[in-house]
Amino acid sequence: MKRISKVYKWIMLAVLFQIFVFSYMEFVYLPGRGAVKATAFEFSDNIVKSGSMRLPADAEGALVSFDGTYAAYIQGGRLKTADIKRGNTLKTLDASGGDFSFYRWLPDRDMLIYSIKEPDGKKGQVRISTFDVGQKLERSYPKITGLPEGSVITDIELSSLTNVVYTMVKTGETRIKVYKYNIMDELSFIMNTDIKTIFKETVYSDNLLYQEDGGNITVRSGKTGRKSYLPVKGSLRLLAIDAEDNIYAGQVDDSGRLVAVYHGKDDTQSKEWKKTELGIPIAVTDVFITPDGSIYMVSGKDRFIRDVVDGSRFSYEGELLEILDDYIISKDDRRLRLTAIIKDDK
Repeated sequence: MKRISKVYKWIMLAVLFQIFVFSYMEFVYLPGRGAVKATAFEFSDNIVKSGSMRLPADAEGALVSFDGTYAAYIQGGRLKTADIKRGNTLKTLDASGGDFSFYRWLPDRDMLIYSIKEPDGKKGQVRISTFDVGQKLERSYPKITGLPEGSVITDIELSSLTNVVYTMVKTGETRIKVYKYNIMDELSFIMNTDIKTIFKETVYSDNLLYQEDGGNITVRSGKTGRKSYLPVKGSLRLLAIDAEDNIYAGQVDDSGRLVAVYHGKDDTQSKEWKKTELGIPIAVTDVFITPDGSIYMVSGKDRFIRDVVDGSRFSYEGELLEILDDYIISKDDRRLRLTAIIKDDK
């Protein structure tokens, strides 16, 4: 008992000694040493800088990932991904006897989504897969079967936030079947429509927007199947959905050219939609809307793009392929070029 009491006293003395030392350091010693200055530094791995990559002579259909890091293209019937800065091939995807009918980069991730038309021995069947370049992960969705011979996927809309995929399968000269994969990869048939129908998918909610040839822009709820229409009146053309789920619709004149662009949410009233005048009528194919909501008009003859809102202009070389948030993507002979878009507010 005396031994336990003695140990306890030594523990208390040790605790009191530590309290005394720490108190002295905090209230006496350190304050007398002067002020401490700390500097915080921010480093960014994604520096917006122009660059280029030499493509193989037989490369076709080059596309660039959202951050300008990777490229994808078809060579010899195979889909290849490459590191643009280093110029080396990262992954070669094989269609296993079939044909790559569609591929695209996700607008917010270094992930490639693509479709394969099965060889003639497996009629009426298509499949969809993804390849995450950074994590080197491949994923396949359940095959779509029971289709007419020669069916091929023409478009894929995917939201990385909801993990919902809508795919459009051409089943005839003029017809499209629309299917949906939910978050559990369960496949369901949505509808039949015309091949000229335009499709876009919202980012944060499971909504499919589509516009049949000459029709209104329809918003279909993925949860209920309920349909509604955009509140903007007039002859419109569905153009894009940005990263904040703003919908962009172009006002079309009698000749089919765009004269203005409306944008807003699918749950707002008409008066709350914003209208941006283009100044001159322009072809639909010469207007680009990036995920950050920038609206660009393209002058292919003079090789420059102009921001419709702030008027800033950026030139490029070669043939224009696409416009990302930070880059103009073009092809000049065998060179894939990334021209940096640097604005005052970036």
